[in-house]
Amino acid sequence: MNDDRTLSAMHPALIANYDPGTASWLNLNGWQAASPTTLYHETQIDLSGYAAKSLTYFPEAVGIQDPGTYLFNGGPGASYTALQVLDIITSVPMNIIEISDVQATLVTGPGMLGSTREAETILMGQYRFFTPNTFLTYPNYVQLERSQTFGSGDPTAADKLFCYRIVTTLVDDLGDGSVVVVPAARQILNGYMDEETELVYMQRLKRSYELANQV
Repeated sequence: MNDDRTLSAMHPALIANYDPGTASWLNLNGWQAASPTTLYHETQIDLSGYAAKSLTYFPEAVGIQDPGTYLFNGGPGASYTALQVLDIITSVPMNIIEISDVQATLVTGPGMLGSTREAETILMGQYRFFTPNTFLTYPNYVQLERSQTFGSGDPTAADKLFCYRIVTTLVDDLGDGSVVVVPAARQILNGYMDEETELVYMQRLKRSYELANQV
């Protein structure tokens, strides 16, 4: 019998200032710097209890809640400024720099043709692109220019899900006055747990193991 389940992952707000003296971001509040231009937060959804009962999760709908504004400002010598935000829930861990760089330079999201990630591992993904709005007087405000949801939505028998927020500062100068503000967010998967036939479930476990070992 279907067992409806809503899974969610919480990510804290990011209000960070860049220190040119140490070439690093300050006040990361649980976030991490994968590089001077790439910040991320990672958490996990534990499904081990369901996996112990040989249950499979079937996602039906996805969503992101992030009330608040996005702010970003480059350094004094910046000739361009933009912000790239990726929200991802996947059944295998990810290389943050790889994902960020491929998206920014090759315009290729995780699970797309040309990506090193298998589409079936991406349960939920959302890409967003922000640029400054010079017509508003609110300091450092960036507005949404492009938003796209992606992912396979495939069922998973994984014992945990890896949940990421990856923020890439697209700028040619970071220095005094550089700041990035990202609101706290909740990533949501709506779906249900169900028991599959033994053969189908074993095949799914085998495939999950193969994908996990490709990382």
